[in-house]
Amino acid sequence: MTFQRSHRKTYQKLCRRNKQHKTPCFIFQGVVLSSLIFFMMFILISNQSDSRKSVDCFQIIEGNASEISFAAERGNDNFATDNDIRKRAQNCTIFSGKYHFPASQEERDFPIAFLLLVHKDAVQIETLLRAIYRPHNVYCIHVDKRSTSALLDAVKSIANCLRNVFIATKLEDVIYEGYSRLQADINCMTDLLSYTDVNWKYLINLPAQEFPLKTNNEIVKILKIFNGTSSIESTYDGRFEYRVNESYIVNPKTLKVESTGRRKDPPPHNIIVGKGSAYGAFSRKFVDFAVNDIKAREILKWTEDTFSPDETFWATLAINKQLGTPGIKYTGKILSVYALMKMEYPS
Repeated sequence: MTFQRSHRKTYQKLCRRNKQHKTPCFIFQGVVLSSLIFFMMFILISNQSDSRKSVDCFQIIEGNASEISFAAERGNDNFATDNDIRKRAQNCTIFSGKYHFPASQEERDFPIAFLLLVHKDAVQIETLLRAIYRPHNVYCIHVDKRSTSALLDAVKSIANCLRNVFIATKLEDVIYEGYSRLQADINCMTDLLSYTDVNWKYLINLPAQEFPLKTNNEIVKILKIFNGTSSIESTYDGRFEYRVNESYIVNPKTLKVESTGRRKDPPPHNIIVGKGSAYGAFSRKFVDFAVNDIKAREILKWTEDTFSPDETFWATLAINKQLGTPGIKYTGKILSVYALMKMEYPS
């Protein structure tokens, strides 16, 4: 197993950037860094009995070629399969024993809902879940309808062992850049709003290919600084008007989103269509508004034949003040940077 040079450069840039700004990256990082962390965790565990030396993770991040080579020699490719995860979860007593984590009173008083969008790799899903799991939180997992039966069975087995983990009641055949991707979020959000065992304060949606850079305790502190405000990327960019000015459909042969060439009617309620990320940290009031408010539902309906509506719906609700969307503050601050600075310099 070796690291690609481009990956090493990415890690080096991340490390240098964090040193320069003296602040860590935000809550979650994508699959490149996730793979590095998972690999290092695996190497460290497998080398506990190594009499020569242990792996120096910092040197790997710095791109030290000899340390990377040594780590690769100590590792192996015998990772578990989806079916292995399912088998492990057949004994819930043993399996759930890995999910007992201490939590402060501050954490218990501030439960979080996590929404996981998954379509492959039960090993990665279980690794992520174990990293973010706390018994006072709640976790909704949306499994793509096109996923293998082995993956679905593995996730079902995991959920069966953990009382606060469940699979979305309605599953979508998720098409990249299509409306089904957004509908998957809405399905889990609807379930989480109806979940009465945990009175969660915020909802974080993320794909299984991400991994936390913060502990649950640190995430709670960040969200408390947000003070009910949602962390949503939202802006207006005219370069993306083509995504909403024309009607789009999924080609049943290619399963790709294609333009019909037909002009769309203007959006309802005289709104400006925003552009942002499909992912965020949403206050409970924002989620309730997005799912249940009449105007929000009309906007959601309008996005059904647009291009990649998961990158416009949240941003549109946030950018249009006239909608009165809760959990939005127009302060001009970059919220995540502000929260990290408050943690670094509380006074």
